[in-house]
Amino acid sequence: MKEEKSGSGTIEKLTAKLRSNSEDTVIDTLELIREEGNSTILPAVLELLADTDNPEIEAGIIQLLFDLQDEDAVPYLVAALNNQRLKYYYSFLISAFWQSALDGSDHLTLFVTKAVKGDYMVCLEALTVIENFDTSFENEEIQHCASILMEAIDREKAGEKKELLKSMLEVVEQLSTGE
Repeated sequence: MKEEKSGSGTIEKLTAKLRSNSEDTVIDTLELIREEGNSTILPAVLELLADTDNPEIEAGIIQLLFDLQDEDAVPYLVAALNNQRLKYYYSFLISAFWQSALDGSDHLTLFVTKAVKGDYMVCLEALTVIENFDTSFENEEIQHCASILMEAIDREKAGEKKELLKSMLEVVEQLSTGE
């Protein structure tokens, strides 16, 4: 995906093609978007993801998400992570941040919350994103996230997710500015 903005007419044409009844048209359109599109088309792509039951279209969308490389995509991904219709795809949406090298550091609390509430894969992907943050955070935010994680660790039964949450707590505590 490219960062430059294309005209709304192009976006409308691509959106119409995404709504096509032809699987080939939709898949070709996803490939075109992946190569030449920009983040303004993401709401239509994410809507298609929520609505489709076609595994090939699903796979095409997920691959597109992993190739975003456009910081303008971040607000769309954050909105998708708050959309219950896309809950099944949260691990892929979170993974898109590190797969596409997008900066999700403004959303530390969101990633922690999704890790706590999600399944093992959501937790793993959120941990990976947080581990890749190249910034530090105010102590207040770190303490808030640490509190969320400690409560979740206490509630979580022994197992792999509990261990991931413990690892996440360690990583989050290391993100502090020290102030």
